[in-house]
Amino acid sequence: MQKQSYRIDLSIPQDHYETVIAECIMLGMAGNEEVPAGDRMVLKVYFADQASVETATARLKTDSEVEIITVELVENQDWLAKWRESMEPAHLAEEFWVSPTWLPPPESAKHWIKIEPKMAFGTGHHETTRLAAAEIIACRDTVKNSRILDIGTGSGVLCFTADACGAASCLGVEIDAQCCENLAENRRDNAAKGRVTFAIGSIDSFTKNASFNFVVMNMLITESAPLLQGVSDFLLPGGTLIWSGILGSEADEATEGAQAAGFALVTDRRENEWWCGRFESKR
Repeated sequence: MQKQSYRIDLSIPQDHYETVIAECIMLGMAGNEEVPAGDRMVLKVYFADQASVETATARLKTDSEVEIITVELVENQDWLAKWRESMEPAHLAEEFWVSPTWLPPPESAKHWIKIEPKMAFGTGHHETTRLAAAEIIACRDTVKNSRILDIGTGSGVLCFTADACGAASCLGVEIDAQCCENLAENRRDNAAKGRVTFAIGSIDSFTKNASFNFVVMNMLITESAPLLQGVSDFLLPGGTLIWSGILGSEADEATEGAQAAGFALVTDRRENEWWCGRFESKR
């Protein structure tokens, strides 16, 4: 393990915590500490290398709610070990639970999705993952025997959720090549009922005849909104888009963008400040 890492100390409003944490996770956060400070908090965010911390600093500076206090080189710690010590099984919805192989869920769990905690996002502990998974589970009758695409698959947890619901095939696409090892491990630990495959890259590499019954996106709106037209092109007529990773304040923007791309909102759900919409293709 390397001996040093980088830390950004941020001052943020308490109610802005989830937004900043989600952003930091996307930027490759290796760990964090939280120090309450009245109606604000100091969030200490760790990154493994200089390139990551520089990218994160530049991105966080664009958030008017965030005050960057310091950026410094610090002695490293085993953040993964600390995280494992405090981790608990995550309840997705109904009888669906997520946890590593070494941390069994309650006996009431009928579906145990095994995700090794080598990345902070995609373990079922974040609202956006639960929202997307709950929507997949709510659609299990139509998910059954369908072709599923999960864009920004991360750990693959949503692919495994769809597989447990009887999907004929699930393809998870992830642009971050660092997810490869974790995806392979999770695929090994979850005996797929249908076909679960993963690919590193973007949907731009898909052939024109690619087609899916369901598309799932659990990504920040800045990353996912530009993909809507591409999603519309290879989603079968009457197909379903499940779009999570959206803040409640962005719900109208997301709905309008989806409508412009040929989708109609069917239903939505919220958890804390996060929103997820289920859309139908009107092509």
